[in-house]
Amino acid sequence: MSTRKKFLPRDTTSEFQRRFDFRSLFEFSSIINSSTDLGFILGHLLLTIMGKLLSLRGVVLLGSEETSFRIRSVRGLDHGLLGTEIVIRRIPRKLISVPATEGAARSRWAKFFSAHGIRTIIPMTEGERVVGLVGFAPGQIRRKLSIEQVEYLTSLANIAAVSIVRATAYAEVDLSNRALNRKIQELNTLFELSKELNAVLDPERMVKLLMFSVMGQIGAHRCFLSLRRGDGLVHVLRKIDGDIPAGLNRYLGGLKEPVIVSTLTGPSGRGPRDLLGGIGIEAVIPLRARNELKGVFGVGGRMNDRTYSQADLDFLSSLGNLAVIALENTRLFREALDKQKLEDELLIAREIQRGLLPADLPKVRGFSMAAVNISSKQVGGDYYDVIPLGGGRWVFAIGDVSGKGTPASLLMASLQASIRALVPLDLSLSELTGRVNDLMVQNTNHGRFITFFWGILSEGDGTFTYVNAGHNPPVLCRKGGGLERLDRGGLILGVMATQSPYDQATVELRPGDTLCLYTDGVSEAMSPSGEEFGEGRIDEMLSASEGDPVEAVKDSFVNAVTTFAGAAGQYDDITLLFLRREDA
Repeated sequence: MSTRKKFLPRDTTSEFQRRFDFRSLFEFSSIINSSTDLGFILGHLLLTIMGKLLSLRGVVLLGSEETSFRIRSVRGLDHGLLGTEIVIRRIPRKLISVPATEGAARSRWAKFFSAHGIRTIIPMTEGERVVGLVGFAPGQIRRKLSIEQVEYLTSLANIAAVSIVRATAYAEVDLSNRALNRKIQELNTLFELSKELNAVLDPERMVKLLMFSVMGQIGAHRCFLSLRRGDGLVHVLRKIDGDIPAGLNRYLGGLKEPVIVSTLTGPSGRGPRDLLGGIGIEAVIPLRARNELKGVFGVGGRMNDRTYSQADLDFLSSLGNLAVIALENTRLFREALDKQKLEDELLIAREIQRGLLPADLPKVRGFSMAAVNISSKQVGGDYYDVIPLGGGRWVFAIGDVSGKGTPASLLMASLQASIRALVPLDLSLSELTGRVNDLMVQNTNHGRFITFFWGILSEGDGTFTYVNAGHNPPVLCRKGGGLERLDRGGLILGVMATQSPYDQATVELRPGDTLCLYTDGVSEAMSPSGEEFGEGRIDEMLSASEGDPVEAVKDSFVNAVTTFAGAAGQYDDITLLFLRREDA
């Protein structure tokens, strides 16, 4: 039985080849357009071309800049070429052949392809834009490409160009979506952490929340948190091997921007880079609030071994700053609570102190009185008292404890208790003053003292026996004119034990005479320009107030002092006590 080869007519063969190429192009287009995986598209393009031509080597380059191309896929070549960047200033617009020898190639990029056996380069064009280049070695059957083959290969390249553009755009969108999802996740983390931190008032728990957030979100093996306290840093969180070297404190205290430790420069040995690297820290982030450095946050290597990006540093900055602000708010809240508690206690102390002063002045036959005590703080150190002795005799006292506030008020209470305890002993005023002084010396710390004045009034004849222990001399304003200062006595109380008796003196208050007792909060009141109210103004006001009710005189003094001080405000306690013998 004989066999006979059957041949199609030549024109029929060409038509068959065209139909085959068309179907092949259609199938190629369907396959690569069904995928958005750039690696798959490039690999399938190379395999299709190399299979068509029976070539053993192929390469695909994609444009990275205007004249720069980067190798993105290879077949039959060293994979170390992946990522290699090649500059092609005159980008080919059609298929070109590369000389077989490097010496024959004119351009550097042609020499590169020639050295790796690539003889044919086809541009991948999308519209007017060259997306990339595909190159391949000659096929096993070395013959010149036909026009039909060139058209087929060009069509393959251009179809691939459209898919490459689409896949690249998809990859960019996917990358953007990933970045957006990460940002959303970070924002959710910050939001949840903010809620947790705002619900916690325990600084130690806040620090633990921060540590867990960093380890969970960033995946850091190690971390530390240092907070500024005064001029230095206190390490409140240390999840590292060993201690933080003392030599780092100065560097960390001057940190202004987040830093990747590996990028630090400087001498080796004891520099920040080596010290931080020695404890496994890879990035440090300054934490700021109200433009002030409040602390430093350091993180070590990540569990996935990825390096820290700028986005990571930004997130860590936000995370750390959130924690620092919460810690600062907690500190301020606690300070506010402590301050409120102190103010409440001071209010109670003020009420107690008010109870030590006369609630109402007693009625003294033939005399009128007025008094006022205005503390510069919640509690003060000024004191006045009117104590009945019986038999028409009365003790009038006024004092000023050095200092202000609670310590002064406590010493004032001690003075008042001592006077109340000693007055009933029926001793002379001089001897009583000595005993009061000795008690104050025993009960007063060094540097505390009391200016004190007191006297005993006999309402029958108007005699007033007094002792002045370093106090502002009271002024006795005589009816019809004339001023006398009551300055006999001795040293201020509480400085040293009594060495010699205090002098006492006696004056007579005649009908119409007014006695003014005051503390230095009146005479030393300051105007905004720094001028003192002074004793001269006190004298003038007393002389001008003759005949006015003592209550009105007291009010005029208070108004004059506060008006004089104006914007300077009240600097010291103000205490006034007026005693007038009425006309018969």
